[in-house]
Amino acid sequence: MAASTIKGVAFLSVAADVIRLRKSGVISEADLQTAIKSDELKYLDEPVVPGLWYPLGTYGRLLELLCRKEGGDRAEYLIERGARAAERMMSQGAYREFLATANRWGERAGQAMVQLAKALYGGTRWSASYSGEEHTAEIVVDDARDFPIAARYAAQGFVQVLFARIEGAEVAVSSHSPKPDRIVYSIRRS
Repeated sequence: MAASTIKGVAFLSVAADVIRLRKSGVISEADLQTAIKSDELKYLDEPVVPGLWYPLGTYGRLLELLCRKEGGDRAEYLIERGARAAERMMSQGAYREFLATANRWGERAGQAMVQLAKALYGGTRWSASYSGEEHTAEIVVDDARDFPIAARYAAQGFVQVLFARIEGAEVAVSSHSPKPDRIVYSIRRS
């Protein structure tokens, strides 16, 4: 199984927020030493390159640190971060055009998420299924043993915004991990 990674374009905002809180003193050096491995500090000391791959574990540990320091240890904070990331991505020209073509309940929204996940996450397999009659969809992530729970919640917010934007309707999204190497996102149109 390949190492679980995340593209720099997604890693960038998390690193930038940790750096910002580090400079302001909200995150101390002791916090960093406790939260991440010593060899991971380089990801905060060097510029993040959007097109490169970064360890998903590092991303998850940085998200957890942000959640503790800025989000009150609430999963909702992570979901909101993922939602903001989706909004930022959808405001960019290339993604906006790609998403504009995805306009049918479930099938196209699910395939859009699968294609984006292939571009953003390495070492995992994403698939989608849907029921037009029930207005439900599922996104399944396999080979997700190393997918941090903080990243799971951030992706949940991303999925929610993606489906709501494509469907033009409110959706409810939940996630769970039925076994250690699988994550399931359940989407229901409101």
